[in-house]
Amino acid sequence: MRGERIVPSRFAIFLVAVALAGCGSRSFVMPARDGAFWVTGSSGRLSGAEEKARLVEDADAYCEHRGKSAVVMRVSESDATSGTLAAPGKLARATVEFRCQ
Repeated sequence: MRGERIVPSRFAIFLVAVALAGCGSRSFVMPARDGAFWVTGSSGRLSGAEEKARLVEDADAYCEHRGKSAVVMRVSESDATSGTLAAPGKLARATVEFRCQ
């Protein structure tokens, strides 16, 4: 009887791992140079432009928490390859460099 429970548990763990792999990620706000900051993110479900917009919101929230406004200095974005499952090299990516003023 015990062996019957192991298979469903392993399958549930596998499903959770697969679900989390497609969600994407965001880095913490990191110091850049000359008082600037940057944040990066990736997603298997959003376009590069949507990921960039999400990161700009993160920058705004970061600066707002400090009583300032975010001024975006530089951005980069790339889209995932359409029609593929999320996998390394197949994610939409974006990076936002900003200052709080």
